[in-house]
Amino acid sequence: MPQVEIKIGPQEQSFECMEGENLLYEAISRSIMIPFNCTSGRCGTCRIRVLEGAENLSEMGDREALRLGEERIEQGFRLACQSYVFGDVRVEVPQPRFY
Repeated sequence: MPQVEIKIGPQEQSFECMEGENLLYEAISRSIMIPFNCTSGRCGTCRIRVLEGAENLSEMGDREALRLGEERIEQGFRLACQSYVFGDVRVEVPQPRFY
């Protein structure tokens, strides 16, 4: 099973999940609070930055790419609600409004 590590500020938490599961839903189900509003990729609140394992997440869709913009994509940002896990990944949740 894929291993997911999430860094929020100075804390890091990790969990295993089934392949193909949604990163946001899996984190929330384990009380790892990634900020979110819509869960559909429209608001951009659930931004995460991929530190390792970007190739193990689902491909980025048009809605996600439009919401993030080219600069954030180049910096490794994704939307947790649009990211499905297919292998080990390590991400960080930016501190509020630092993105």
